[in-house]
Amino acid sequence: MLKWFRVSAVVWCAAMLVACDNNTPLMEQVLKQDTDKVVTMLKEGAEIDARNNFGWTALMHAARLGNNDMVRLLVAQGADVSAEDSSGWTALGRAVMKDHVETAQLLIELGADPNHAEEDGWRLVHWAAQQGKQRMLKVLVDAGADLTAKTPAGWTPHMIAQKEGHVDLGNLIARWLREEGLPVQ
Repeated sequence: MLKWFRVSAVVWCAAMLVACDNNTPLMEQVLKQDTDKVVTMLKEGAEIDARNNFGWTALMHAARLGNNDMVRLLVAQGADVSAEDSSGWTALGRAVMKDHVETAQLLIELGADPNHAEEDGWRLVHWAAQQGKQRMLKVLVDAGADLTAKTPAGWTPHMIAQKEGHVDLGNLIARWLREEGLPVQ
């Protein structure tokens, strides 16, 4: 009896975790990376920018997965590259956080803003510096991201990289700033 209860409890908890997102059927197919089904659903009128309980869109899921083909498809069908979730994150932010460099490049080419600040005022360059993501930071900077941007607490990407122990990245940021004639902070 106890074993049955444990198994039932685990199954119930797993179902609740999946259900709490309230993903749309389109989002579920994006998560399964089923391009054919996504195309069919869009032809049948699925709402491309519908939101789940956290404000995520299908494009945000595709970006988080690093699925460039799905990102291209969704944007070609009208997905909003600037849509924000309930915390102010965009599809580009999801790609940055998962270090999907090529997906980030693609989203920028498709119109995503490399200087976007999420709800608490951090920009993508701050997150990339905190995580020590040199390639990602270069993509953002090459696309015009502001390395002098400060968080609400006054931290620059250089300061964040140094604080987090990413010395090589901090030195690289300092070099980039000096090359642009900007102060190193």
